[in-house]
Amino acid sequence: MAHTFFGSINYSRYGFTSTRKMKKRKLLRLAWFTLVLMFFVWQWSTYQSRDLPGNTFTSDDKVSIVEDESKITFQASSANSKYEVIFFQGGLTDPYAYAPLCRGIAQNGFTCHLIKMDWRMPQWGYNKIIDLFELGLGDFILGGHSQGGKMAAQFVYENPGLLKGLFLLGTSHPRDVNLSDRNIPTIKLYAEYDGLASVAEVMENRSKLPAGSKLKVIRGGNHSQFGYLGKLLTDESASIQLEEQQQLTLQSLVSFFAEVKSRIH
Repeated sequence: MAHTFFGSINYSRYGFTSTRKMKKRKLLRLAWFTLVLMFFVWQWSTYQSRDLPGNTFTSDDKVSIVEDESKITFQASSANSKYEVIFFQGGLTDPYAYAPLCRGIAQNGFTCHLIKMDWRMPQWGYNKIIDLFELGLGDFILGGHSQGGKMAAQFVYENPGLLKGLFLLGTSHPRDVNLSDRNIPTIKLYAEYDGLASVAEVMENRSKLPAGSKLKVIRGGNHSQFGYLGKLLTDESASIQLEEQQQLTLQSLVSFFAEVKSRIH
């Protein structure tokens, strides 16, 4: 009987130990899943547009705004309005994050179409501009930020002679295609503290840009501040304010667009 008694106590002790281990594992799993969920929520929030200027979507005597399910058009009212810019958003980013820049482009006389990509993924929607615009009949300049820049370069590669100019913001591309034999005015703007498309990566792939391409660094800028976004994962901290980087980007682009216009005519 004693053996049976002590044996029962021994099994009970092991049972308690096993139960405590199971509870501990469950708590660890719960903590892990909670941390992962918090990370993804934080990560997703950084891709949302934020702190947009109050007049971003307000039409006035310089810009009229029309939005549909495929794009937001910032229509310029000046004489340059027949020159049109097509802007590809970055991967996963809220397209509205680029609305202030697109509005600024329109205020300077170039109608700008901000494309809403399917599932926010430029690689899944970049070809839709073939159906949205009569590219071969107008004066269109194409470009975008980050993955949007990649797909703008891809589109130019796949459709030679269809566009009048190309602009690339915060991207290491063209990396997977070679545009060095293409005769298209091109500008690439890159940021000093870009943690997603570093200066080294930009320089590594510059030989694949069209001949005569302009490369311009935004001193103090980073990847995230090409749009009105949160600080994206792995990006470095900018040493200039968002508004300054936006203004420097706008000035460079408008100057480039004016050069493309003079070259066309």
